[in-house]
Amino acid sequence: MRRDDDNDTVLYEVNLEADAAIERPFDTWLRDHVADMLQLPGFLSAEVFGDSSAPAGRIRRTVQYRMRNQAALEQYLSEQAPAMRARGVALFGDKFTATRRTLAHREEFIRGAVSTENCLNCGEVLTGQHCAHCGQRARVRVLSLAGLLRDLLGDITNFDSRLWRTLRPLAFKPGQLTVDYLRGRRTYYSPPFRMYLILSVGFFVLASLGADPGGGIKLNVDGAGSANLQFTGDSGAGTPANETRPADSQPAPGAPAGAASPAAGGASTTMPPATPKAPKLDPDRQKIVDAILSRMPESERARARAELEQEFGALTPEQVAPVKRVLDDPCGEGSFKVQGLGEVGRKYEPRLREACRKITGDSKTFGRALYENIPKMMFIFLPLIAAVMYVLYLGSGRYYVEHLLFFVHYHAFFFLGGLSIVLLDRLAGLMAATRFADFLRGAEGVVTAAFVLYVPYYLYRAMRRVYGQGRVVTLLKYSLLGIGYLFFLVVTGIGLLAYTALTL
Repeated sequence: MRRDDDNDTVLYEVNLEADAAIERPFDTWLRDHVADMLQLPGFLSAEVFGDSSAPAGRIRRTVQYRMRNQAALEQYLSEQAPAMRARGVALFGDKFTATRRTLAHREEFIRGAVSTENCLNCGEVLTGQHCAHCGQRARVRVLSLAGLLRDLLGDITNFDSRLWRTLRPLAFKPGQLTVDYLRGRRTYYSPPFRMYLILSVGFFVLASLGADPGGGIKLNVDGAGSANLQFTGDSGAGTPANETRPADSQPAPGAPAGAASPAAGGASTTMPPATPKAPKLDPDRQKIVDAILSRMPESERARARAELEQEFGALTPEQVAPVKRVLDDPCGEGSFKVQGLGEVGRKYEPRLREACRKITGDSKTFGRALYENIPKMMFIFLPLIAAVMYVLYLGSGRYYVEHLLFFVHYHAFFFLGGLSIVLLDRLAGLMAATRFADFLRGAEGVVTAAFVLYVPYYLYRAMRRVYGQGRVVTLLKYSLLGIGYLFFLVVTGIGLLAYTALTL
């Protein structure tokens, strides 16, 4: 049975062989010698064994000392061992010999007290339902697909699982998860970085279902050579019913809203005066109008066509020329100008022009790549904003990683809210035109409005709970954090655009 609770105990073994003629005095001395050894620091117990396999005329004895740890043994060997050994040599001279070895403690078995099974993960002896060394369950079964789904549904439906124990404080107790984690209460909740990854991946995957992420992003170059991204909001997910009209019910270009056409069965009453008919455009001007219309949402094109044709019909050839040049080659040297970047701009100008041509040639591919790179941007943004918090709380004695953990929890909450809103939107889309779909749309609007109002309060309340400072000081740091948040959001956003463009 183990003599000490410290798992670092070692066994110090001394093997002795002496002439049979001195057996009695030798055994007497050995007994006293062991008693003296046990008075030294670090010695816990000792056992003496005889060995009947000694050659004729000789006797053998083995003494096993249990030491508290390796350090205690090394202290004995360097300080007391020479004097203790000298006493035996003084009494018996060369009539006995001694050899020594050290045995490090591994594990101990007591009948009926522990299992003799080993952990399948690390090999340690199991002493309960979980391995004391690595934490894995004692019984591990090979999961089938049904078993895997059953475990997943069990986590979702069991309201006492780690998943729900984590989501409740994440949503309704700002900063509580961070406080508990820093206090050491960690097994009760899902690990923070795993939770962040699950929620962020779930958000982006669900947001991409039934839509074309980034499909409404277009690159425009104006006549002055300035490039800008246009977000039309047309992601390919379909246009809401209240934004489209049947072709036969749309008024003619230039007609006032609500005027019915004869084809739609409208009464042939007196119509209001129509706007002047747009002049017939030459091919170059018509091409420009069509190109501009292609960048607009489909629901707005019919209304804008007459206005554009009227405007371009009134332009002089000199006014049309720069617009035509941009449309013919929007990324050429005469159209797209790389300015304000100095030597860096000149170095990367060819690659920027190549990226510009790829974007203008297939803006949807760029939009999708931009959308897919947002998670990468977040992994850069998180350490940057944590550095801002570290500066704001200099002298608080907190490590940088504590601030990073704070924002991991905060952004996990952000993705949780976004996931809820997107889920309501996707469910409403699946229900088509039903009362339940209208209910879901209404719920989505309420949740979105509440979330927008709750997010800034959540951050303030989390700062108060985690850092424990007063309202005025927290509000001041909250404002400075907002400035840093906006700054690094812009910086990482520009980096995201540049990285996406250069890696297409």
